[in-house]
Amino acid sequence: MQFSLLKSQGSGNDFFLIDIRHYNGAVTDAMKKQLAIYLCNRNSDFGADGILFVDNSTVGDGKMVIFNADGSEAEMCGNGIRIVARYVSELLEKPRVIIENKTGIPYPLNLVEDFYPEITAYELTFPKANFDSGSFLIQNNSTELINGLIPELSSTIKFTALSLPNPHIVAFVDDIVEEDLRILGQKANSSPQILPHGVNVNFGKIISDNSIYVATYERGVGLTYSCGTGMFATTLSAVNGGHVKKGEWITLFNKGGYTKCLVNDDLSGRMIGNASYIYATDINFDFENNNIISSINNGDYSDETGAYKKLLAHVNELS
Repeated sequence: MQFSLLKSQGSGNDFFLIDIRHYNGAVTDAMKKQLAIYLCNRNSDFGADGILFVDNSTVGDGKMVIFNADGSEAEMCGNGIRIVARYVSELLEKPRVIIENKTGIPYPLNLVEDFYPEITAYELTFPKANFDSGSFLIQNNSTELINGLIPELSSTIKFTALSLPNPHIVAFVDDIVEEDLRILGQKANSSPQILPHGVNVNFGKIISDNSIYVATYERGVGLTYSCGTGMFATTLSAVNGGHVKKGEWITLFNKGGYTKCLVNDDLSGRMIGNASYIYATDINFDFENNNIISSINNGDYSDETGAYKKLLAHVNELS
């Protein structure tokens, strides 16, 4: 089966985008899973954190269906939805679009002109966050965890749990050690007795009253350069902890760049971040034999890649 792949990234969180709207439902979930496992393999000629499938929507301009590198399906992706918004926005030639996710929630997104020179960016509007963690975290006494312990994971690190609607736990630490995050993330996602559906684990380091450094172990992916919902979850947790204020733009630095987040009084909010293209290619995928029969490179977005290198250099100076 022929597919056009658009390699893209948001804050270094990289994906293949595939528009499946003209296949009339022929691309099944099993096929999406197979493509994700094959194409996202970092030891192959491709490699990515996941695949963004663009489908028809009943409530907006398009629907994002995301499959992680391990073949699991995610409810939401804050970096990925900006990329889908750009793709749909440019097709429709309109600067503001509504993109639906797996749960049916419609997310408004609009083009932002002044994020960073020569960088295409979109602003995402989040609905009110849900701090009722009972749907993903098994606890004895409460369905809310705010700066509390999960003894099965750590006897010292305190977490805040919330869903956006994908599940997150957030901890603030003095120093972010990736190996510690990896070990804790693997433990959290292999402990069905407390987290039956897994969880995204975020470490935040407060830099100032308007900036935070964030690292995430993403469910279904592992350590990532960034996680969009993870950055907003960390901002929400920082607001709850009194580290930053509601109604003010906070810069969230990460290994792959940065985003800006703002939390409203009702715990809804906004995020601004890049939606960048890397290259485009066509493939002919053989599902029966699980391999690529042929591929054609349709070009690189070298100008965008070069501009993003400048942004990363700027981030390194600031953080």
